[in-house]
Amino acid sequence: MKFGGSCLVDNTAFNKILKITELYNKTKKVFIASAFNGITDLLLKAAQSIHNQQEVNETVAVIEKRHIDLIDQIFNEESIYYSNSKDWVDKNLSELEDVFEDIIEFGLEPYYKDYVLSFGEILSTYILNQYLLSKNRDSVFISANKIIITNDNFNNAYPLYDLTNARIKANIIPLLENPKDTIFCITGFIGRNKIGYTTTLGRGGSDYTATILARGIYDVGSDKDITVILWKNVDGLLAINPKYVAESSLIKNLNYNEAKEIANFGAKVIHPKCLEAIEKRKIPLEIRNFDKPLEEVNFTKISEQTDIEGIKGISAVELATMITIISGSMVDIPGVLAKIFKIMAKNNISVSLVAQSSSEISTSFIVKGEEAQRALNALEDTNYFSEFFEIKNENVAVINITGTKILENITKSRIFNALDKSNIRVKAISQSFEELNISLVVDQNNLFEAINLIHDDLCEDFETLKCNDDNEK
Repeated sequence: MKFGGSCLVDNTAFNKILKITELYNKTKKVFIASAFNGITDLLLKAAQSIHNQQEVNETVAVIEKRHIDLIDQIFNEESIYYSNSKDWVDKNLSELEDVFEDIIEFGLEPYYKDYVLSFGEILSTYILNQYLLSKNRDSVFISANKIIITNDNFNNAYPLYDLTNARIKANIIPLLENPKDTIFCITGFIGRNKIGYTTTLGRGGSDYTATILARGIYDVGSDKDITVILWKNVDGLLAINPKYVAESSLIKNLNYNEAKEIANFGAKVIHPKCLEAIEKRKIPLEIRNFDKPLEEVNFTKISEQTDIEGIKGISAVELATMITIISGSMVDIPGVLAKIFKIMAKNNISVSLVAQSSSEISTSFIVKGEEAQRALNALEDTNYFSEFFEIKNENVAVINITGTKILENITKSRIFNALDKSNIRVKAISQSFEELNISLVVDQNNLFEAINLIHDDLCEDFETLKCNDDNEK
């Protein structure tokens, strides 16, 4: 189970964690904790303003107060758990100040950035561990940089599973398979590389920690009956963001591929990489509402099972840029795409939805809006592209429609007929190899209207309240 920052805000929230612990009292439990809400941002702010000592001091003071205030809420002042938690905060913030001294001397290298960001989870998870102990639950605290071994890609590290599994086998499995009901409290978001430097797992890092550990326990443990539960402040994945369609419904069952497609295009509830870790082991993942722990029906389950037909969801990338490279003189010249991707990779820019004319005269691709200028500059600074190609760019949005119903040509026809009602032009189109989704590029100004047109015309394939109301009429 993973508990995000919204699950760690006050005494009431910690009591809910205790209630969840009781609900699952017949199962072995591994708890993954995120940092308290906003703490990771504060740590980064302090590191980035390192030469402004007053600002650093003020930021660290806020971090300290946030943790001490919560410790005051959840512990009896006379208890050993109160003392342990306060001492832990003091010890780690003192260590953080030592890291800041190194940053002043050597600069904010990627290693130091990850080291600084790791303190949020180290503080929150230890406090959770002490809370469980104070409620007479057997619990152990483990920092994930003792377990999860990663590559050297600081800020967005990838786990080295063989090395990680070896540590899981040595440090977790013996206690997990012991008859005693020990709850593991393990830090989310962080790991370490082979030589011991702390790394972080990037966006969705705490969710990723949960699925990495689930996979490892499956691989080296004897019990294969494993479920990952991500406790969130929402019921699960919605078919459409409510800001587009207010009556959007909850997606209760979807398979790994569908979930990855929906997550990749706009849904912030889960990152696709979290599913990559467990998909081949067929480990189910549930997204549940932290405020509704007794809920038995209304939550999202991602597994091998999915509905046979229907549209699972419509998601969107609101701010994207389509870059188009045009040249009549370079037709049939091999390696153009390779050069584009090489330049983008060198500048750490992610590319999605590539479209090329059959004549190869033009090639278009999508980058995130905030990366557009860097991408254009990188291409224009290259003699090959600046001399032989015309480079155009346009601000666009991407609509992603996911579900097995996309397999049917009639569904595609209905999508385009819906858009034609308002003369909304599709600038580019892409369909996945599995044919589980189709992506459409439109003007940013047309995004909201386009989503509503598609939803209304495909209403029978959704289970939204709006659709049900329309059917009744």
